[in-house]
Amino acid sequence: MLYLVSWLSTVSAGIAATLFSVYLPLIAAELAGGSASPEFIARTGSFAGGAFLLGWALGAFLLGALGDRFGRRLALFASVLTCSIGIISTAFATSLPILVAIRLLTGAGAGGILLLTAVMVSEAWATGNRARMVGILINAFPVGFIVAGLIAKNVGDWRTAYLIGGSTIVLAASILVVVKESAWWKSSEEDHALQHREREHVLDSKYRRDLIAGVLLFGSMLVGLWAVFVWMPTWVHKLSAPDVAQHNRSLATIMLGAGSFAGGLLSGPLSNALGRKRAAAFGYIGCITLTACTFLTGLQPGDVLFALTFILSLFIGINQGVLSGYIPELFPTLIRGAATGISMNAGRLLTTITVFFVGVLVQTLGGYNNAIFVFSGAYVVGLVTLMFARETRGQELPR
Repeated sequence: MLYLVSWLSTVSAGIAATLFSVYLPLIAAELAGGSASPEFIARTGSFAGGAFLLGWALGAFLLGALGDRFGRRLALFASVLTCSIGIISTAFATSLPILVAIRLLTGAGAGGILLLTAVMVSEAWATGNRARMVGILINAFPVGFIVAGLIAKNVGDWRTAYLIGGSTIVLAASILVVVKESAWWKSSEEDHALQHREREHVLDSKYRRDLIAGVLLFGSMLVGLWAVFVWMPTWVHKLSAPDVAQHNRSLATIMLGAGSFAGGLLSGPLSNALGRKRAAAFGYIGCITLTACTFLTGLQPGDVLFALTFILSLFIGINQGVLSGYIPELFPTLIRGAATGISMNAGRLLTTITVFFVGVLVQTLGGYNNAIFVFSGAYVVGLVTLMFARETRGQELPR
């Protein structure tokens, strides 16, 4: 039941992240009073997309610490409830400032979901195949992309689409009913009291090297990931004829979700076979190569572009799955929530700037495709960081 609820909660975070991207041109047009210039669409995407990622980072920091102090179950409940309320509230947004505030709230909940589900599943399978289980869990996030794409394909009104997406609020109640507290967290309650007295915390020097590696690895992956996932549907929309723009926009979103889903399934076996570091390097190299092939070859919407979108997203899914399983393995139970939260979300603050500036720099860099490719250079940072990170394959989850 824990795994099912965690998986569905991660799907809900994917829906929250992607509905906005796929409906962005329609949202901007309505907020502008009927039609929106390309500049207004880019500005709307920059501010609202940046707010979502900023909320994601801040929410994960807070909810990760809450999960360490008061329990994983309560923090996961708060995350799902916050995310779902944000999705529903978006349907009633009437201006850009209100939309930005709601996206901030939604992001806070989504960030908490991905962090806490990864931590809880890692602890539940502490003596089992953690890499495979977390990899399958993470591929639930792109399933949310597929759901968002299917909604967009069949629902023309974006407000109705958000009300449909908000049905994920039922998951919050299910957490209180069927999810049990992490046994690893409960067994460390006395350690929590000792930690409080000794004021040991995640920033202590003995955790510093792993924390820096975690921040750089996950952060570099996020910069490239969100540049693609937030802006590609809008790029495809711009390249498409008006009568097929909605179809192409939703198909691009579905391909992003399907590829990332497949990559998540492959991430566990690859991580076990190659080791965490080599599997992550494979993902980074694939992301760099496919980003160039997708965005720098002058392709128009069609079979080749959508096939490349699937393959690019597959490598993104591999990378995200490997790192989502690897980072919780670096830290002991007492600080796992907070340390994983910092690792997975400090880089998201930089990603917030990335998403904002992709929209702002579209004209300067000659189009969405060039802007997206420029920010894929972050993958190189991840490759270099792997040289200094430590391998955890075959090791027990630290207590």
